[in-house]
Amino acid sequence: PLPLRSQDHHQEGKNYSSINFTPTPHTLIISSSPPSPSTKQNKTHTISSLPRRRFPLPPQPSMAAALPFLLLLTSVALSPCVHGSPPEQVVKCKSGNADCVVTNGYGAFTDRSTCRVAGVAYPTTEDEVLAAVSDAAKKKQHMKVVTTFAHSMPKLSCPGGPDGAGLVISTQKLNGVVAVDREANRMTFQSGIGLRTLIDAAAAEGLALPYTPYWQGISLGGLLATGSHGSSLFGKGSAVHEYVVGMRLVVPTSAPDAGGRYAKVVELAEGDADLLAAKVSLGVLGVVSQEKKNPLSTISVPLAKARYEEGIKQTDRAIS
Repeated sequence: PLPLRSQDHHQEGKNYSSINFTPTPHTLIISSSPPSPSTKQNKTHTISSLPRRRFPLPPQPSMAAALPFLLLLTSVALSPCVHGSPPEQVVKCKSGNADCVVTNGYGAFTDRSTCRVAGVAYPTTEDEVLAAVSDAAKKKQHMKVVTTFAHSMPKLSCPGGPDGAGLVISTQKLNGVVAVDREANRMTFQSGIGLRTLIDAAAAEGLALPYTPYWQGISLGGLLATGSHGSSLFGKGSAVHEYVVGMRLVVPTSAPDAGGRYAKVVELAEGDADLLAAKVSLGVLGVVSQEKKNPLSTISVPLAKARYEEGIKQTDRAIS
C-alpha cells in the first residue's frame, strides 16, 4: 500500500480535491489538475477527482468465431473413444429367471419407482406363450408383457399387484417372420420382432412399410401397443397400427379348457371391431403373439414418386 493523503487546492477560484502519493518506478499517473507548489517540493504527483481519460481496450476475438474450431478439436479428440451400444437388459434377476427387477430402456420410470416381480418367462412360440399365461392365470398371478428394450417411459410393463409377486412375459425371443403373402403384399410377424429386423425381412421380399417411427430398436408389438407413428398425411396417416389387418392374442380364462389350460388364443381379422382396440392396447388386453401387416408396398421408384406427389397434394389441400 502506498502512503496516501488528501488535500484541497484553491486556484483562480477553482477547488480541487486531490490525493497525493509517492509513486513507484513502474507507476504511470495521469492528472487533469495542475500540480500545487507543495506537490513540486515533495516530488509527488497528483490525481484529481475530476473524470479521468479512458483509453479503449483493443478488440477481443469473438467466441462465436472460435466455436467451430473448438468443436472440431473436441470431435477429433473424442472420435477414437466414441461408440454406440444398445440399452442394458431391462429385466435383471438374482436367481435364473426368478426374483427380478424390471425397468425400461431409460433405466428409470417416470415416477422413479422400482418394479419387482417374482419371475420372467421367455417364450419362443405361441404354445409357450399359452403355457406361461395359463400358469399365471391358474395361480391368479398378475402379469404383463415386456419387450426387449422397453422403450416406454411410463411403467406399462410392471404387472402391479403385490410387490415382487407378479410375472413378466418377455417377447425378446418371440421375434421371427411367420408368413409371407407376396400376392397380397402381406407379411405376418411375431410380436417381439425389432423394427430394423422387420424392415430388412420385408426388403428381402421386395416390400417395405409405408411409415415407421424414428428409432429402429423398438419391437413391433411395443410400437403398436403405444400408438407409435411416423410423419405424413398421406392415405391413412403415419400411425403404424393403421396398416395392421390381423392379430392373434393369448388371453387368460377363468376356467380351464379341455386341455386344462387357463388361457386361449383370440384371432382378430380385418373388419373385427375388437381389432381396433387390440391394435393400441397399452398391453392390457393380452399377449400379442402374431401380427399381420398390410399394405406392404413393392419397392419401386415410380410408385414411391407417385405416392410422394399425392402426399404433397393432400398436404396442400389440408393447409388450404
